[in-house]
Amino acid sequence: MRKKNPQNLISIKQAVYDITINDGYQNLSMSKIAKKAGVPQATIYLYYESKEKMLTSIYVEARDMLDNQTKVNSEPGDHVETEVKRLFTSYSKTLLLHPQQALFMNIVNNTPELIETNVYKEMMNRNRDIRELIDYGQKTNQIADLPFNVIVAFTFDSLNSLLEYSYSSDVELTDSQIKQAVNLCWKVMEA
Repeated sequence: MRKKNPQNLISIKQAVYDITINDGYQNLSMSKIAKKAGVPQATIYLYYESKEKMLTSIYVEARDMLDNQTKVNSEPGDHVETEVKRLFTSYSKTLLLHPQQALFMNIVNNTPELIETNVYKEMMNRNRDIRELIDYGQKTNQIADLPFNVIVAFTFDSLNSLLEYSYSSDVELTDSQIKQAVNLCWKVMEA
């Protein structure tokens, strides 16, 4: 049996990011991944039993990284604005530090059938703390009474678009620009 080489796994993941982001997920085949990673196609199957399992694993790893940086403080009290802005700032900076993972997650979020359905649903339910913060802010009249999906569309999705612009245009965002984007997101949801 072949031995697993950690460098091969890194190369495989990098190939998945590169092909998905630059060529589109529809061009993502095991043979293209192997070629880009510089490994035999059989090597991929040492780590993943199928393309769906591979994409699921890489997605979960990327989500874990993001989720670890975007935890909500448990008791915001009267400081919902401060907590929301901290959350958006942390989210933005994490996306900018890990642009390939962020862009890959965004592609999967827009095409969830790429990964295992049960895992995707679990990942979407994972951020209950954010939902609870929004609900609390609405109950205490600190956040506008808008549907959660509308808030996400005008905040998190806007920050995702800003990241895509930054990455595709090779523009490095300053802390001041991130702060301005975060303030705009807050204005959208402020009561």
